[in-house]
Amino acid sequence: MNLTALGAATSLVAQSVEAGPATAIPPSFNDGTSLFLFNLFVMTSATFLGAMMTGKQARRIWMQRRWDHPKDPVSIYRIILLFAAAGLTLRCGAAAMELWGWNPDNPVTIARVMMAKRWIDPIAVACGMAWMGLAILGEPGVEHQLRKAPLPVDMWSRWPQLARAGGVVILSFVAALSAVCLR
Repeated sequence: MNLTALGAATSLVAQSVEAGPATAIPPSFNDGTSLFLFNLFVMTSATFLGAMMTGKQARRIWMQRRWDHPKDPVSIYRIILLFAAAGLTLRCGAAAMELWGWNPDNPVTIARVMMAKRWIDPIAVACGMAWMGLAILGEPGVEHQLRKAPLPVDMWSRWPQLARAGGVVILSFVAALSAVCLR
């Protein structure tokens, strides 16, 4: 269905929202406020964390483009992470958009948000399929390179790198809690 201004107003989604109960949270949560809060929190934080990882990987790929060959194990690794993070960002972002956009007093906006979600979801799944395909195709070469020499990994020194991600998680929880409590 065409979702122009008139199309969104007359869409089945808008009609269903108008005809349904005017609830503070979507009826699909069956008045489960804590479940709505949990979903809003998880989808929001995953969207922002995925966007941060997508940006980081895209920047690393771009900065190393002159030195790294596309078939180098490190390039394959970065592209796998890029597709996985982009898929997570799009999928969780579409779900977060749907939850944040819930307003039974404005069914036209809900109809537009739902249609946008339906367009974003297949793109997110395509990123996930690309991630899985590259992981399967690149796995033998990447594993072979990782096993060539001892490769000590000092993960403990990287813990401070998670501070910004922790801040995003905390802010996402505060925002979701505020949105649920103030509805």
